[in-house]
Amino acid sequence: MSPDVALLQVNAAVNRQATSCPRDSCLDHWPEVADLPRLDYWDCKAYAVAKADRLIRQYGYAPGRLEYLLIAGAPLRVTHAALLVDGRWVLDLGLRCQVCTLERFVAGVEVTGRLPVSDLPMLMRALRSDP
Repeated sequence: MSPDVALLQVNAAVNRQATSCPRDSCLDHWPEVADLPRLDYWDCKAYAVAKADRLIRQYGYAPGRLEYLLIAGAPLRVTHAALLVDGRWVLDLGLRCQVCTLERFVAGVEVTGRLPVSDLPMLMRALRSDP
């Protein structure tokens, strides 16, 4: 089974949308959708947020179908984020794949986190209010 055409279109369009970070990481935090146009560079977190937003707003995907996926391990120097759709398809920048299965994406690395897209705003609010 191949990925939905919407996933391929969103991934390609968002990957061309911004200037990629010239280092391994540019943002210390997960950006909010409203912040994306003001950023000089996007790192993997920003691309994942933009892809989730586009799938929800333009294609009607339910947020419950989307998760942020974090992986770590050689040859990666830092934890990397991508968007996971329906627990099966990963949308990425092309470091490991463009649009591929979860099994292919995580081969040889460790999954260090999975966060439902709908939980990120609540998590960000909690972190901002933390003393």
